[in-house]
Amino acid sequence: MKGLIAFIVIAAAAVTLALVFRLNTGYVLFIAPPYRVELSQNAFIIIALLTFAALYALIRAGVRLAKLPAEVREGRRRRQFERYRAKQDAAVVALLEGRHGKARQFAAEALAIPQSSPVAALVGARAALETRDFAGATAMLERPDTHATNLAVPRLMLEAEIALERGQPADALARLAELRREAGLHTAAQRLELRALNAARRPAEIPALVDQLVKRKVYDAKQGELLRSSAHAEALSALAHDAAGLRSYWAHIPEGDRLQPKVAHAAARSFLSQGGDREAADILARSIDRHWDPRLLLTYAECRAPDATRQLEIAERWLAAHNQDATLLYALGRLCERQQLWGKAQTYLEASVALDNHWRAHVALGELLATLGRHDEANAHLAAALRLALAELSQD
Repeated sequence: MKGLIAFIVIAAAAVTLALVFRLNTGYVLFIAPPYRVELSQNAFIIIALLTFAALYALIRAGVRLAKLPAEVREGRRRRQFERYRAKQDAAVVALLEGRHGKARQFAAEALAIPQSSPVAALVGARAALETRDFAGATAMLERPDTHATNLAVPRLMLEAEIALERGQPADALARLAELRREAGLHTAAQRLELRALNAARRPAEIPALVDQLVKRKVYDAKQGELLRSSAHAEALSALAHDAAGLRSYWAHIPEGDRLQPKVAHAAARSFLSQGGDREAADILARSIDRHWDPRLLLTYAECRAPDATRQLEIAERWLAAHNQDATLLYALGRLCERQQLWGKAQTYLEASVALDNHWRAHVALGELLATLGRHDEANAHLAAALRLALAELSQD
């Protein structure tokens, strides 16, 4: 059908042109002495059209030839880019699959292509880092093209992680500080900084960072609380021989964190090492009131607060809710013994042994009975304590 329509159109055009040329009887005269050229108007029109078409074709061919070298270069560049993209994509896929050797191979092949992107070097560095080839990863990152401004963040992240994996947390933190100046710390960088601070033994800086990670939903509230407590406890333990530093650090800890058992215990131990029994007892008492933890009771019993009577009264208040706690009864026995309340001390210690046959309570009872001159009973308790302690050691 299309062929028939085309034939009809061509035939109609031919008939129309034939009629026009038949009716056109004019002529065109060119005079250039001594020459004289006379053409029919129809012939002139045909020659003019053919000349125009020939000149147009010649000019188009010239323009095409002039553009040909650039088009060849562009085609070569495009093919190189396609080869590079294929190699880089293969390197990324291999890295995600965990085939780090293949990822490094494809990244190296991509970088061998002229005018390749430095992104392949970052992929190769990550693959080398995963295989703990720190020298190879560093070599990739030392390429001049990886120092482009738009690659500063991934490069510094990789450099920080390499330093951390090599056991150089100070260098890792220096890289992260540079990253903070460049673009601020994003979530992944903050998680890496948390690892670096732990490795560098700088716990005092961790709680503030944990708060930011909790806000970014990296950790939930409970996880954040545990991380902050561990960091505060480590920092407080490190200040056991720095009285001014300990008091300053303790003053800046939020009240909620102070009441955490791990934090309270570390603070109490540090204050005790400096003779701050009153402060230690107060810290432990507030924490025990909020979070019952038998471990704190043992340290509370060690505190020799100036007002021993008040210390004992506070501990006896806890009996209302925890009269079946053997550790509390042991702590009360030691506190009574310190005030020479021998009868009460013996009662509490015997009740503790009845609830939990622990060597610690037997030792306290043995020492108390020896003080009272009841040596046979004391020796029996001390022998029992020895057996229990040896049994505990054998289990460990």
